[in-house]
Amino acid sequence: MSIANFFDYFELIAADTPRLKREAYAIRYQVYCEEFGYEDKAAFQHGLERDDFDHHAWHFLIRHKATGIFAGTARCVLPYDQFNAKRPLPAEKHCPTALNPAVVTAMGLKRGDYAEVSRLAVRRDFRCPQWMDEHLNLNHQLYSPKPGEAKSFACISACLYFALVAFFQHQSNLQALIAMMEPALMKLLQRTGFQVKSAGNLVDYHGRRKPCILRRIDLTESICPCYQPFVRLVTEEVARSLNKQACYALETA
Repeated sequence: MSIANFFDYFELIAADTPRLKREAYAIRYQVYCEEFGYEDKAAFQHGLERDDFDHHAWHFLIRHKATGIFAGTARCVLPYDQFNAKRPLPAEKHCPTALNPAVVTAMGLKRGDYAEVSRLAVRRDFRCPQWMDEHLNLNHQLYSPKPGEAKSFACISACLYFALVAFFQHQSNLQALIAMMEPALMKLLQRTGFQVKSAGNLVDYHGRRKPCILRRIDLTESICPCYQPFVRLVTEEVARSLNKQACYALETA
C-alpha cells in the first residue's frame, strides 16, 4: 500500500448529515446492487441502497479531493440505538450461524459488547484503476492523476477500517468489533498489526467471508511502526468529527 501521501489525494468524512448519508447509500447501490448483484436493484428507490441497520450506525466516506467524487464508504453498526435500546447486528440477521459462540464466550464477550463493521464499499474505478494509463475514468469523469497518485487508491479500504476502529475506541461501553471479512482484507489488516482474530468458518455472504473479531485490549500497541503515522491521522480526523457532532448536539439541545 502507498500510505505516505494518501491524504494529499483523499479526505475522510463522517457522513453525519442526510445529504452525506445519501452519498454513502449511492456508493452502496452502485457496488452491492449494480456491480455485484448482492442486493435486488428493484428493492431500492432513487439508486440508494439502505436498510434498517443504518438507523443505529455511524457512517464514513472517502472523497477524492481533485474531482470531489466520493470513492468509498463503510459503517459501524451499534448494538443499541440512540435510546440505548438493544438492536440486532447485520451478521446476527443474515448469517446467524457464522459467528462461533464458543469463540465469543472464550474472549469474555457477550451480546451488546461488540459493534459490527458493515457495508464497506469502494467504487469500481477507485478499486480497480488502470495503473498504466495516462488518464483514469473515475465515475464517468476523465481524470489525469499525478505521478504515484493512483497507487494510493489501494489504501481506501484500509482507511475506512481504521476510521471505524477509531470510532469504536470512542465508545467506552463496547469491547470489540466484529466483521464478516474477505480473507484478503483480513490478511491486509493483520499485516498492519491489528490483532484480527478468526471467529468462525468461511461462509457465502456477499462473497466468501469469514467472521472476525477485533478486541479493544488488542489495539493498544499493536500497529506496525510504518503504519502508525497514517493511523494517527485517521484517528485525529475521527476525533474531530466526533467533537463537531458533540458541539452540534449541545448547540441544538
